[in-house]
Amino acid sequence: MVTEEAKPGATPWSRPVGLRIRLLRHGILILALLGSLGFGTVPEPAQASQSLSSSSRPPRSVLVLYSDDRLLRTNIVFDDALRQSLNLLFAEPIECYSEFLDAARFPARYQERSFEFLRAKYGEHPPDVIVAFGPSSLDFCLQSRPRLFPYTPIVFAAIGTDTHPSSELGPEVTGVRSSFDGPATLRLALRLHPHTRQVFVVADSAHGESEPSAWVNLGESEFKGTIHHFTSLPRPELLESLAQLPPNSLVIYLPMLGRGAETTLPTQDWVERIARVSQAPIYATLDAFIGQGIVGAVTTPTDAIARKTSELVLQVLERQRSDAIPPEQTLGAIPIFDWRQMQRWGLRQKQLPQGSIVLFAPPSVWQQYAKWVTATVIVFLVQSGLILALVLQSVRRRRAEREALRRGQELAHATRVAAIGELTASLAHEINQPLAAILSNAQAAQRLLAAGNANGGEIAEILADIAADDQRAGEVIRRMRGLLRKEESEPITLDVNNLVVEVTALLHGEMILQNVSLTLDLSPIPLWVHGVRVQLQQVLLNMIMNAMDAMKDGGSGERKLKIGTSRSEGRFVRIVVADSGVGIPAESIERIFDRFVTTKPHGMGLGLAICRSIVESHGGRVGVENNPDRGVTFRVDLPAEKVTT
Repeated sequence: MVTEEAKPGATPWSRPVGLRIRLLRHGILILALLGSLGFGTVPEPAQASQSLSSSSRPPRSVLVLYSDDRLLRTNIVFDDALRQSLNLLFAEPIECYSEFLDAARFPARYQERSFEFLRAKYGEHPPDVIVAFGPSSLDFCLQSRPRLFPYTPIVFAAIGTDTHPSSELGPEVTGVRSSFDGPATLRLALRLHPHTRQVFVVADSAHGESEPSAWVNLGESEFKGTIHHFTSLPRPELLESLAQLPPNSLVIYLPMLGRGAETTLPTQDWVERIARVSQAPIYATLDAFIGQGIVGAVTTPTDAIARKTSELVLQVLERQRSDAIPPEQTLGAIPIFDWRQMQRWGLRQKQLPQGSIVLFAPPSVWQQYAKWVTATVIVFLVQSGLILALVLQSVRRRRAEREALRRGQELAHATRVAAIGELTASLAHEINQPLAAILSNAQAAQRLLAAGNANGGEIAEILADIAADDQRAGEVIRRMRGLLRKEESEPITLDVNNLVVEVTALLHGEMILQNVSLTLDLSPIPLWVHGVRVQLQQVLLNMIMNAMDAMKDGGSGERKLKIGTSRSEGRFVRIVVADSGVGIPAESIERIFDRFVTTKPHGMGLGLAICRSIVESHGGRVGVENNPDRGVTFRVDLPAEKVTT
């Protein structure tokens, strides 16, 4: 092998080609290994700067400053609702701090201590937004702003529309104005309780004497009763007074904090106590106490104030310019009620103003079982649709069955008419014989009378013969008319033996003309069945005529017809029609009762099909088999009818 030594100072790319390829492969492997360990990905500039900015910037902070004690129910509701709304609106975490001034219970010099406390706690890291909840909190923020947080925007909440004009608030201040309408609450309470004569105002002892009056002040035209103020009573005396209120009274509750040792009792518990003992319905000016025994209030919902406040906080934090402060928002008062207290004091929901909010109402059946109700309704509709479809199908089927029955009856009637037409010659012979006998007897009577030697006995005998022949002719006509009648008679109890006799008597003349020898093997006792006479007669007529046709086509042999009746299997009556004709071909015997199947050269194949249909409609069955020697035997089994004599 010939190798080339590297020259001093030569680079790798000046080396032989094979060595360079090996070096390139090693470099690629090293780069792939570094990439798998995460060293090969270089962040884009925008991503890198954003990541650096997010990691270096501290989270946004919001300081919520409350005017009153932390246990005040309104403060608790607002604080929970505000934090939930902020978490929902902001994609990044928000630090939310809450402080309570408790301004109603402590003197003004305490506010200076509060200022020092807040500056010491938040001086190094001022909040991005201050939320001032209540008038005292807003006053404190405006007064302390130059020394405390001069550049922090303020968003106020729970401030009425008639206080703190916007022109006096200064820059970087916005908020939500609400309505806590004491007079409107009293008006609504008086409308719901029209027999009220006295109103008792339960107010915080920290309020002055004039402030509660302003909250519930009404003109004489609106209320001509008396308004009493419970503003300085100790709690035991207040509870006793509420327990002894006269009938037709109302109570208006203003937030009460108490003082001294009494502050250990939480406000919501105190509201529940006065609601339990009060002998009159209690209304308030804040919705936070609804659920503690208060009937209702006309006010701005605290959770609505919190949601609107959080939206303003979001706009302040996301503004592009420092002076672009969002405008103030105003929320109106809404009547809010406790459904449980409405039941206690006999109020109905239809008495409430339109747009009222009713809390704590039990869920309706639809609200509780919406899915089950929906599924039940769907199943009910599906079942109703299926039932309707089945009913319509049944109606159509019954209509079709009635039409098929009508057409079958018409076809059967046509078949009977055709059969009678084939018997015209024999029927004429059957009628001609009694008529000829009547004529002979009448002529004999005339001769006896003309000779003058007729006696009464001979004349009576002649007349009896004439009557008998007339009955014979009438019987033939009656049987023929019965078969020709189109209307079907009602099913009755019949003796099969009599049916056989009637049909064979009708065919007697035809049998004589065709030289058919008839043998009747009838049961010695009556065999009763339940059926339509003319239909069963047609069955026998068709089978006997088919037998005679088969024997006529069988050549010059002896023509024997045998008809028998008997009991079969204990519960059937059997009729057998056997002939000595040509029989039925083996390939046709299984289908001989089907429509349009016949062994006659000019037959239509409907007679035996009609016979089977009639027999099966009577609950019976038909059968056929070739005789061992010659001819065929038809069987008809009909349900036996029990007849008590």
